[in-house]
Amino acid sequence: MSVTTAGDSAIHDLPTTLTATREWLSGLTDLEGLSRAEALAVVTAAEEIKGAVAAVQARASVEFVEDVAAEAHADRVEGRLTERQVRRRMSAAHSEVALARRCSPSQADRHVAAARAWHSVLPETMRALTAGRINETKAGIIARETTCLAPPERRLADARLAPAATRLGEKGLAGAAQRACIDLDPESVARRREKAVASKRVSTRPAPDGMAWLSILGELPDVVGAFASLKAAEAGRWVATGDPETDAARAADTRSRGQWMADTALARLSGRDEGEAQPVEVNLVMDHATLVPDDGDHDSSHASDGAVEVPGWGAVPASAARTRLDRLVRQLEGSADGERRRAGVAVRRLFTAPDGDQLVAMDSRRRFFSGSLRTLIELRDGTCRVPWCDAPIRDVDHARPASTGGSTSSANGWGLCQRHNLDKEAPGWAADVTGTGLDPGAGPHEVRLRTPHGPEHACPAPPPLGVGRRHQRRGQRPDVVHSLLEIHLESLTLPDAA
Repeated sequence: MSVTTAGDSAIHDLPTTLTATREWLSGLTDLEGLSRAEALAVVTAAEEIKGAVAAVQARASVEFVEDVAAEAHADRVEGRLTERQVRRRMSAAHSEVALARRCSPSQADRHVAAARAWHSVLPETMRALTAGRINETKAGIIARETTCLAPPERRLADARLAPAATRLGEKGLAGAAQRACIDLDPESVARRREKAVASKRVSTRPAPDGMAWLSILGELPDVVGAFASLKAAEAGRWVATGDPETDAARAADTRSRGQWMADTALARLSGRDEGEAQPVEVNLVMDHATLVPDDGDHDSSHASDGAVEVPGWGAVPASAARTRLDRLVRQLEGSADGERRRAGVAVRRLFTAPDGDQLVAMDSRRRFFSGSLRTLIELRDGTCRVPWCDAPIRDVDHARPASTGGSTSSANGWGLCQRHNLDKEAPGWAADVTGTGLDPGAGPHEVRLRTPHGPEHACPAPPPLGVGRRHQRRGQRPDVVHSLLEIHLESLTLPDAA
């Protein structure tokens, strides 16, 4: 493989050269002939190449964003754009970078901010990244930890950290950067920490094995104090109270320390009493075999016993979903509150298209998506439909704008995060519905997204029961499309159903 490096032609041929390099590397699938020393040398060289490529990617990102910024600010000076329109155009440019990097817009914002810092005020970091002596993560740590410094002090911190960055781990490098900032400008560090109070928040994110994280970002003394209080409460459960019934119940509690603390924290935050049902709606999308399993099904390919999906969160085993529903029903049946019993558990039936892979349409004459139509689209899409953006849905909007005749229907609606819903209104952005999801065998609902400078992106709706499942139902022939009702009726006549 040869690479041209002379003159301006090398710059203009860079996309082609990088593509050829990637294709050449992707063909190296058999490395069995390497010795152990050569294999380790390949690992080292590959790590260095990743750093060098990250530096090229950073320079290209800065070039793209600054070119858009220069054009937008020129239009602002000429009076063609308002300040708000300039901000929206810059946000849209960052979203284009996100699509190019195949990440979320918030991640692209961080990448662009770091790239600008390396390019302008962190030359030693950029030099080390270009040479492959550090990776993108370490370069990002230096950029992040020194943001509170003025440019002159930031360059001094960069020079001080450069020798250590190549030998420290990520945690050690972050600590070194913080110490350098305190030495160079302690007041800026203090102001940064005071400003950080405004970022206090509570968030959730999925965890493996059907679990989830509840995170609280708060001031250090408050968080440490709350945790200490929880630890003290857990230690107190082993202290005898003198009440035989209470002490016997505590002795029978086999939960570990972590389990007890997690259960207690969640109970205190939700305000629930012990054994009380959680008064919050959680949508479970499931097929007919889950709610009422077929006991006569002995086909090993259907041993999953149905499928369940929590939209926007992930899959749940069918048996766990039924257990949870049964537990809720029993808790509510034992409740003395009649209103709670009536409103506690509801089963909402959502019918699918004949192929079973999309939810049905609901049309509306309204200008805005609301009520059941909005719920339907939110359940269908799960998260923001733009590729690589896993943000929750904040807005349900028209793919084809209502101002140009777009209907307020499930076929023309799609769920988006607030960032992408605003960015798609920037000049050069457009969306077209290429699949309604209503035609049997024609595939899911799909929107084709176009940006001003990049390629088009397909935005298909995920299957109602999530990606990764086997969607062909029992008794369904590949060349024939059946509805779920037909499939269920057919399953009752199969030999194994007798």
